[in-house]
Order: sequence, then structure tokens, then C-alpha cells
Amino acid sequence: MTPAAALDAVIADVHSHPVDVGPGGFFTALRHIDLLSHLALRFAGDAHYHLDSAHETGCAWHPVEALTNAAVPLSRAQYHYAQAMVPLATLSKPNPDTSTAARLHDIEHHCALRMHLHAAAHSLDEARSTLRTPTPTRLPSPAAPPPVTTSEKTTSRRAH
Repeated sequence: MTPAAALDAVIADVHSHPVDVGPGGFFTALRHIDLLSHLALRFAGDAHYHLDSAHETGCAWHPVEALTNAAVPLSRAQYHYAQAMVPLATLSKPNPDTSTAARLHDIEHHCALRMHLHAAAHSLDEARSTLRTPTPTRLPSPAAPPPVTTSEKTTSRRAH
């Protein structure tokens, strides 16, 4: 599976299993964090593989740059899911208090939860577009001159 296909599969799974208030929502958020963690690990591993190949064969750096650039918004999505855990845990507790103050407090947590989940979804969309947008190919840097050996230093000194 290509990195883009893996990201699309994770995004499809996140969309088909929304995070709702309650114990099930808490589990779902943890599951999303787990999927994003595995995907970030895969991107890092693939980037490392391509980096080794780029050094050995001089092939294009595009896969390395694409994977590492896509890992940034993936990490941001993980961060937002982690931030969503606080209001999610608070809203998941049974609360017999039905006062106006308690309801307003719950609204604040609902807003924070939705804000973090929306930001996570936005970060996943950013990762998708980052992964699919081709990065400009860079020309290899000119090779450094070969190091001067001791015998060459001695020969050049004698010439002067």
C-alpha cells in the first residue's frame, strides 16, 4: 500500500467512526491516535528507507521530502486528538448536576472537543495534500573536491 493510500484509509476510517461523547467516544479517540501513530511511524520508516537509497544511488529526494513533510500535519492531528481527550473525559463522566452553570460548563467542553476534532481533521487534510503535492526536484549539489592527500601536499610544496 502506498503512503497516500494508507493515509486515505486512515482518513476514511476516522470519518466513518466519529468521536462522540461517552465511553465509546473515548475509545474511538484512542483508536484514532493509535492509527495516526502507526501511520507516522510508517512514514518515518519509509522516509528512512528512501533516504538510505538516495545516499547510495543518488536517486531523487522527493519521497523523503514528501513523507517527512506529511508527517508534520500528521503529528499535529495526533496532538489535537490528545487535546480532545480532556473535554471528552469530562463530558463522559455522569453528571447529575443539571444547573445552568453545569450546562454552560458542558457547552464549553463540547466546544473545545469539536474545535480539537475539527483541527485534527484539517491537519489530516493538510497531510493528504502535502503528500500528493509534488515537491520540486532539486539538483544534486556539486561534488566537493577530493581531499588532498599527504603525498599531494608534499609534491605541491616541492613545486614552490
